[in-house]
Amino acid sequence: MNRKQRRAMEKKMGKENSEKIADQLVQFGKLPEQCLACTKPYDKSSKEMAMTWNVVVQDSDTVRLYCPECWAMALKVIEDFKEKKENDG
Repeated sequence: MNRKQRRAMEKKMGKENSEKIADQLVQFGKLPEQCLACTKPYDKSSKEMAMTWNVVVQDSDTVRLYCPECWAMALKVIEDFKEKKENDG
């Protein structure tokens, strides 16, 4: 992002919000090229993939990417764990 764009964004949204957006843009550049679980390739230019895949950001250096199938499987595992815990406890 160049200085002219940064100044226009700061003027429109305020300095604090523009810094958050700039940080998010930097993290987008760190987006992996494949699913972390199954290594299915991710096309950064595909709008469909951008709307269906899940991104997990834990800190400024860790960006993880999951395809819809792996994400659904992870949610099912979590749900099963919660049910088991409720039944046991």
